[in-house]
Amino acid sequence: MTKPPRRVLVVDDDVLLASLVKKSLTSEGFVVETAVSAAEGRRKVNAFDPDLVLLDLALGAGPSGVHLAHALTERRPDVAILVLTKYPDAQSATSDGVDLPVGVGFLRKQLVSEPDQLVAAIEQVLADRPDQIRQDKSPRRTFPELPDKGIVVLRLLAEGHSNQEIAKRTSLSVKSVERWLERIYREMKLDTDGSVNLRVAAVRRYLKETGAADRG
Repeated sequence: MTKPPRRVLVVDDDVLLASLVKKSLTSEGFVVETAVSAAEGRRKVNAFDPDLVLLDLALGAGPSGVHLAHALTERRPDVAILVLTKYPDAQSATSDGVDLPVGVGFLRKQLVSEPDQLVAAIEQVLADRPDQIRQDKSPRRTFPELPDKGIVVLRLLAEGHSNQEIAKRTSLSVKSVERWLERIYREMKLDTDGSVNLRVAAVRRYLKETGAADRG
């Protein structure tokens, strides 16, 4: 008996790109629908009932793709999720530093040069092997010793924010931010004898380890 075609929902606020992806996947035998926001994506998951959601992380105003991934994992665990984004990791795409749920594949748009790569990744995720499709460089993986709040402080530091700005964005006191930075320097094993600028050294390490310098 012939298997029914796999159904893919593409959620991306770049309408042109979503259209191109739809055309490419349709030519490979998939049935494809598109959505431009997290809200529309949730509605179409219920109406279209996809096997897989191909999800961008930055979706304009409203909830991000990261938050949509969490909602789908909780409410529709039968739907596979593959991220396709320009960001090096999920936490770089959100202001609150939330990471992706487990069991999600991750592709970076600039590293996918051929349609066959995307199709192969989709097949892997549909075969319940999402961990084999992880092109992200998550700070959570790179700095596993840091709690989520420390990761957020480090990311904001790398974005060039002052201690006062970090405090405002994280609802911490400036003194708490300073303590977090001291912990970050220790965990990174940076030389604290005054021979290096610790802020600069921490940012350079973050950019190198996460690949955030080449986000596009």
